Amino acid sequence: MNENRTFYKKAGTDKLTWGDVFSDVFRKHTPEENARLFIAGTALTTPDEKNMLKNWQKPYMFARVFLCTLLVMALLYVLLFGFGHTAALPFLFMAGSFLVPITAMCFFWEMNIPRNVSFVAVIVVLLIGGLLSFVFTTIGYEILPGYMTIIVGIVEETAKVGAAAFFLRGKDKKYILTGMLIGSTIGAGFTAIEDAWYAIIQESWSFSELGGRIFWALGGHILWAAVSCGALVWAKGDEKLQMKHFTKPVFLKYFVLVIALHTIWDSLPIVSMSVILSVIIILVAFWMMKKGLNQVVAATVRANENRLTYAVGDAAGSPSFSDAETIPIDGKREELDSGFRILGVAGYFSGKRYPVKQHVRIGRDPAANDLVVPAGTSGVSGRHCEIMCQNGRVYIRDLGSSYGTFVNGTRLNPEQLYEVGVGARISLGSSTQEIQIAVRHGNV
Repeated sequence: MNENRTFYKKAGTDKLTWGDVFSDVFRKHTPEENARLFIAGTALTTPDEKNMLKNWQKPYMFARVFLCTLLVMALLYVLLFGFGHTAALPFLFMAGSFLVPITAMCFFWEMNIPRNVSFVAVIVVLLIGGLLSFVFTTIGYEILPGYMTIIVGIVEETAKVGAAAFFLRGKDKKYILTGMLIGSTIGAGFTAIEDAWYAIIQESWSFSELGGRIFWALGGHILWAAVSCGALVWAKGDEKLQMKHFTKPVFLKYFVLVIALHTIWDSLPIVSMSVILSVIIILVAFWMMKKGLNQVVAATVRANENRLTYAVGDAAGSPSFSDAETIPIDGKREELDSGFRILGVAGYFSGKRYPVKQHVRIGRDPAANDLVVPAGTSGVSGRHCEIMCQNGRVYIRDLGSSYGTFVNGTRLNPEQLYEVGVGARISLGSSTQEIQIAVRHGNV
């Protein structure tokens, strides 16, 4: 989790790579981390925007789910063909039907940084949403009779979005990542039901077909629905879902793309085309996921503009500072308060009071600073200066700012460390942005 600072910085600048997302898959996780993952998403554990980036863990559980399901399938296969236990057959098909859908669902659940959907709620969406989408599909085929490939794409994708709309209708479902989670979960439920239908109804069902459906599941209903529903939330924002949101270009272009991919998939069922279509939807989904990550980072930065943003700056688990003696980190209490305070004298932080730990960076760049000044603030650089405490003394260093850092009216040389005393007045660029050093329970 110590790489989260870099992760959020890249997410905020659209520079995230596949490696950044999957870097924790093989890392050993503690029981506490597992517990933190599964208790998230309830009314008592969903973080607000100020704290949304704290304690989030990069996805890893989905890989364990995938491996466990593969192991179960292997054991069932041995029971069926090694020992002749035919009772293992339906369980083998069931495990195969849910293998990729459940794995993908878990991945998007872990990637939902807002953590506003609990695992229990995800299971409900999987079951109810998957069933609703299948019912809506049946109704759609009754309304649009006749089997044509284009009809299949329109009916099934509309059915999945219609089922997702029930779960995304509230104002609180405003994050693209949450939309992708709901969409992928409904797509997973639809895929599992469809696979079970083929297994029961189709006489031609075989292990080769089961293997093909496992292999191609991710490039189909799951990601199609994830992209459509992510775009729907993108279109509606923090409003309650209304019909007008379905006509917005940002939703329509992705919805039409998904229908087109679905139609081509059904029209040209050849391996090479399936590979191409799978790669396309994976790339589109990854791009949309990056937009969702950018959205949550931006929301947290906005919520923390007037306070120390350790949610972005430190490893996950470090809370933003309050005016307290000690700060809890990962369940422990560690002495971090130096006893000094930063007082806002003039400008954006006027009248505010912040505790000082060992290091406080000040500037406009939310990914590089602890005390963040809004973008566009005159005279303040992206990385302006830093204040440090050591052995009961306070030091300041200008970080090569364009407009300079002044202590009691004297401009500091860049990159040089200066000791400052209680009562020192520090100006960023000019006296319009000024702070002062104080002690905890006293005046300057």
